[in-house]
Amino acid sequence: MLRTIFVVTSALLLTCASAIIHPASDERIMYGFEGALEQNWLPRELAGWPAPFLADSGETSVPHQIGPEDDFRPGPFVADLGFWALVTLGVMRLWRVLRR
Repeated sequence: MLRTIFVVTSALLLTCASAIIHPASDERIMYGFEGALEQNWLPRELAGWPAPFLADSGETSVPHQIGPEDDFRPGPFVADLGFWALVTLGVMRLWRVLRR
């Protein structure tokens, strides 16, 4: 039980910490309505690793900054949570092997 709580807590903390990583993406979003239409379609800022679970919102957001008002993607968040849980389990297993 204690091991499960540790793994879930560690995975959640690592997933949230991965939001400081802004991977490159080919996603584009329209920022503003002034000027030529082609000038308003700019690269979209994403956050989270390995699957970006936060995306910059063009309607309610400061352009090119991730904040609490931006779009949250639950599917990639769960995928990241699973990834970091597996990493935590792997590190725990490696630690147990090296301790022996």
